Amino acid sequence: MLFKKVVVVLLLSIFFYACSNDPIIEDQKVETKDYSHDVVKSWTNQYLAVETTLGGFRPSNTCRALNYSFLAAFQVGQHGMPKYRSLEQILGIPGLPTRPASEDIHYDLAINAAMKVMLHELMTGIEFKQGQMIDEHYEQLHEKYAVGVSDEVIEASIDWGRDVAAAFVRYAKTDVEAEKQILDPQPASYKSPVGEGLWEPTAPDRSRALFPHWGRTRKFAITEADMLGVPPPAFSTDPNSTYYKEFEEVYDAVKRRKYKEVWIAEFWSDDIVGLTFSPPARTFAIANQLIEQADMNLENTLHLYAKLGLASNDAAVVAWHNKYVFNLERPSNYITKYIDPSFKPILGRGVNNEGLTPPFPGYPSGHSTFGGIQEGIFTAFFGSSFPFTDKCHAGRTEFYGEPRTYLSFKELAEENAISRIYLGVHPRMDCVEGLRLGKIVAERVNQLQFQL
Repeated sequence: MLFKKVVVVLLLSIFFYACSNDPIIEDQKVETKDYSHDVVKSWTNQYLAVETTLGGFRPSNTCRALNYSFLAAFQVGQHGMPKYRSLEQILGIPGLPTRPASEDIHYDLAINAAMKVMLHELMTGIEFKQGQMIDEHYEQLHEKYAVGVSDEVIEASIDWGRDVAAAFVRYAKTDVEAEKQILDPQPASYKSPVGEGLWEPTAPDRSRALFPHWGRTRKFAITEADMLGVPPPAFSTDPNSTYYKEFEEVYDAVKRRKYKEVWIAEFWSDDIVGLTFSPPARTFAIANQLIEQADMNLENTLHLYAKLGLASNDAAVVAWHNKYVFNLERPSNYITKYIDPSFKPILGRGVNNEGLTPPFPGYPSGHSTFGGIQEGIFTAFFGSSFPFTDKCHAGRTEFYGEPRTYLSFKELAEENAISRIYLGVHPRMDCVEGLRLGKIVAERVNQLQFQL
């Protein structure tokens, strides 16, 4: 009789274990790879939602925030990733907490806690409503992931997430140059050089140069040699010169306004605060779709997003460094002077009045640099041939947001780059150099030894 009772108890225990959807069982060690990517995807979407309306935060500062946020998330999950090294070993980041006292960490709860801290601390300038969005998102996910988890595991997981996040916030703030520029992104003290072919403030508001010293901020994977850009063609007003033809191509594209070219231009723009997330953040919006398509687990997702963060950070550093080394003019400056005084880019069409141009030098194109890292990092994870449909702007009515399909990430990156010609804000030379630099950044990041 006693034997039968024991069998019944054992069978009931097996039944309840099998029916549980929660990955954490206190007597069982569960690794990060046993979780889905949902917590990362959810926080990425929340970041994008907040960033869309966060003025004064793009384009360079958001690269920094994305980088540290996803490095922190990786480090939280690395506790349960035995085949991966700590970021202290990979990048030499000091002061990271040691393994938590509890071996039972619920990684969804821990990453949820870490991301709340990172967004509050590094999404500088958030308003009360945006802060509420972050808090509410945290509470929603906490309620979802805490079901069936013991109080001890919940507390240990939250503590671990917060401790790791706090360490990354401290490290981020030791980048004194970045902290200074965040407070004063368009310094009145910066005086741009004057001369033929050099950048000058653009219509309509002719605002001061944005992030002129961002090239001095912290980089993680690239070297000083990698920072050296290829000089652009020599300035010329001769219609037969390479320089003139570069801007003539932009003029012709904007003038003809072919349907597909306008579609590509606006599909990749992401320039306007309040309308879409920023161009660097677009990389993570694409990644959210890719991890869904590939059904990646949490371990692989954290690895991918950490590398995307590093590449985004370094892409912004190298692009903005070279922008202010070469100080090359924008099409709106050159074309109105030497080709057609009535020329206007189509940026802002249907939203504001068209004719907008980003307030910083053109060479190299930031979009194209981010395109280069997209090609390099995504190809390393998903392969050179990976058919993919980008649905980032499906359903938009303010511009052509119909999804676009690509057979490779090379095709995606090159279209991202060429979109700036069709938009009227960059000549081809800006795009070619941006892609080149972005690919170098991706190569350096891919060379980092994350795995043992």
